[in-house]
Amino acid sequence: MGGFFVLNMRKNISFRHRMCNYKKSLLYPLIKTAHIMVSELNRKTSINSQLSKGNNEINQLQKKFNNYMDALLEVFQSVNTEMDDLTIYNVLLDRLASQLEIDCAALLLMTPANVLVYSAGRGFRTKTIRNSRVGIGESLAGRAAEERQIIYFSDLSSNNIRPAFRKLMNAEGFIAYLAIPLVAENMVKGVMELFHRAPLKLDTEWMQFLMIMAEQTAAAIHKAEMSHNQKRANLELEVAYGATLEAWAQALELRDRETAGHTQRVMELSLRLSTKLGIPEETLVHITRGALLHDIGKLVIPDKILQKTGPLEESEWVVMREHPNFAYELLKPIDYLEPAIDIPYCHHEKFDGSGYPRGLKKDEIPFPARIFTVVDVFDALVTKRPYRPAWSREKALEYIDIKSGEEFDPLVVGAFFEILEEDKSSTEPVKVNGR
Repeated sequence: MGGFFVLNMRKNISFRHRMCNYKKSLLYPLIKTAHIMVSELNRKTSINSQLSKGNNEINQLQKKFNNYMDALLEVFQSVNTEMDDLTIYNVLLDRLASQLEIDCAALLLMTPANVLVYSAGRGFRTKTIRNSRVGIGESLAGRAAEERQIIYFSDLSSNNIRPAFRKLMNAEGFIAYLAIPLVAENMVKGVMELFHRAPLKLDTEWMQFLMIMAEQTAAAIHKAEMSHNQKRANLELEVAYGATLEAWAQALELRDRETAGHTQRVMELSLRLSTKLGIPEETLVHITRGALLHDIGKLVIPDKILQKTGPLEESEWVVMREHPNFAYELLKPIDYLEPAIDIPYCHHEKFDGSGYPRGLKKDEIPFPARIFTVVDVFDALVTKRPYRPAWSREKALEYIDIKSGEEFDPLVVGAFFEILEEDKSSTEPVKVNGR
């Protein structure tokens, strides 16, 4: 049977205790490596000095030390950047293979089903490794994961191994093999496999560099998992928030006796108009929410006013005109919705300053509110209400055109007409007041 050993990683950590004061430092992996390498350098310097054998071995160790430190610095910087996961894994494997002078390296990641699957590799002649799927306790990698130990074979040809692994070995011509588990937060995140087509020469520096690289790889995997989990949680929360806002908007329509679909229509058209006017994509989500909640302040308006079928009395209008202020008070304390507050708060302001609640004019009115106002008024005019019949499309467009520069921002009105022209099934453009 060829050379074989199992290194218990739980016990091989004496050097960690000497470095515990630095462990919270971001440079901990580099400090630790420097400590190990300098200690070894001092030991060999002392021995060589005593034996007067010259400086050749010292110079070689210094060169190895510099190479290791350069590689670790690059790896550490990669792990702590916003690179994509696969790029980071490839950097890790490339530096590992080059510094340890091995032919091939592969990274197997642990799935939620406790199966190790191939994620990245370096140096392989065939694609066989890419099909790797290993259960815990199965094969050599699975054993390393289960026992949390380094598994090493100096000569694979003389060992009884699984047929699938034997196929890989024969296809690649491997002789030596090493598997090291990747552990972070006391959980196995994967296994790193090293393959060589000749016997490996393992020494202290080689093993210490390997273990530090394994720690960094485990940290990179853990960081990627945390990032993916956070993104998934954010997406789920986003979907939940969106569904809640839509339900809220529908409830408002029912209470206000709005025609079904008003909120959805004005939201969709506001988004199109915003895009046409160059609103940044990251702002569109706030416009969506603002449009959905544009009348949220009406929650505070009494039913006898909100649901009145005839014209409102002046005293009732005083109360009704407060709903933008009510919207502000409702949304301001909610961090998630504060960026969407411009539309609910300002969509009744007018370009000439005659609107409410604050009498803002021109650029004092937030741009999203100026956009939404045009869409909201148009949809309201062409929709039948309890207190008036629906206007014709032509009459509503004429009103928008006449009020451009008075109630509405002329820039927004122009873009609005362009969108409607694009939507017309006829080839004739919309013509209002000579446009």
